[in-house]
Amino acid sequence: MSKADAVLIVGGGLLQAPLVLEAQRLGLLPIVTDRNPQAPAFAHAYEHYMIDTYDIAKHVALVKELRSWEPTTGVHLCGVVCCGNDVAPTVAAAAHEAGLPGIPPEVARLTHDKAAVRFALTGAGLAHYQPRWLWRQETCTQGLEAEVAETCGYPCVVKPLEQRASRGVSIVYERQALAPAVQKAFEYGPSYLVEQCLVGTEHSAEMIFGLDGAPAWFNVVDRFFCYEDSLALETGHVNPSQLAPRIQDDIVVMLGEAAQALGVTWGPFKADIMITDDGPKILEVTARLSGGWDCQGTSPLTGRHPMRALLQLACGLSIDAPLTWAPTQGYGACAAILTQRSGRVVRLPNRYDTMLWLENERMHPGPHIADIIWAIMEGENIHPAIHNGERAGYVLAHAPTFDEAWQRAKTAADALAESVEIL
Repeated sequence: MSKADAVLIVGGGLLQAPLVLEAQRLGLLPIVTDRNPQAPAFAHAYEHYMIDTYDIAKHVALVKELRSWEPTTGVHLCGVVCCGNDVAPTVAAAAHEAGLPGIPPEVARLTHDKAAVRFALTGAGLAHYQPRWLWRQETCTQGLEAEVAETCGYPCVVKPLEQRASRGVSIVYERQALAPAVQKAFEYGPSYLVEQCLVGTEHSAEMIFGLDGAPAWFNVVDRFFCYEDSLALETGHVNPSQLAPRIQDDIVVMLGEAAQALGVTWGPFKADIMITDDGPKILEVTARLSGGWDCQGTSPLTGRHPMRALLQLACGLSIDAPLTWAPTQGYGACAAILTQRSGRVVRLPNRYDTMLWLENERMHPGPHIADIIWAIMEGENIHPAIHNGERAGYVLAHAPTFDEAWQRAKTAADALAESVEIL
């Protein structure tokens, strides 16, 4: 591999910074785009560009510019990737323009549209993998209450089509709460889904399909939620899952059939799922790796490296280790720091104070607490989180057992949330 091989990484936020560092470890030159001039990943990039990650036209133009570098600089663009952000259409269009590996742009657009995914899976005879659902584009709810009762039942879930991280999502327990939930969803876009509120345990599953169309990576994590105030706020996860092997096998079959129905035969494919009495169900799927510190944090803590595998696949390199169903080294946990108070952040615990607190609690960095990641900054105004994009930060922990990993991460996260000084 040439030392001048470069990879275009769409997105420079907290969840993309680990991908940039992984690219460096592979000897690649990371070129990063983000509209935020203070994007964290910019600090590690070979070059960075202030471009909105949803702006397909500007990324196509950027690819043309990058390809012109090679004759004069020797820098060769060899791949386009993303991680933890819903920009598959941008990545696909840029890779297509560059003639590099990627999913077809039309497939990326399909997986990006929640309603289109529902229609496609139903049309492929996979309705048994989905909750009952309705798609609507109007704010008027006249007659909708009765239709929801007949089709989805109460409680149900109302979600906007054009957002992620549970933004605009409401759990509706009775008819009279439906109209406010629809209005909330409309704050995030012109159309929405109403879905049956399933009962079961929530998980995140991800695959990477290799050049032969077979899975090169598969993993499931167990997710934990707080459902108070009609919200669905994720409090964290433990990786890998404690689900029985036969249930994980059912998930593999479900994701494989769903990917085939949606035309995904290469690259990443991620699903939020629920295990119900009727088997696994798809809550959402998309053509990217996970965004909740699964692939970025807890998988590497257990000795597995999906980001590396994706970079190698996208850049035409050989995957250097068998990853599918690889044995794990203990358990990784991610717990959200939830500062459920309102005001201006005066002070965050600094690294010294945090390490001192961990020392006093006998939670030494390394074998137990692996990292502390803040998503808020001093001087910002905050309020109790109402969706997953408003979590204040995260604690990553590693331990020999599932329960110990979660207990370590959750205890530290709760204590750190209380230590944030707010006026």
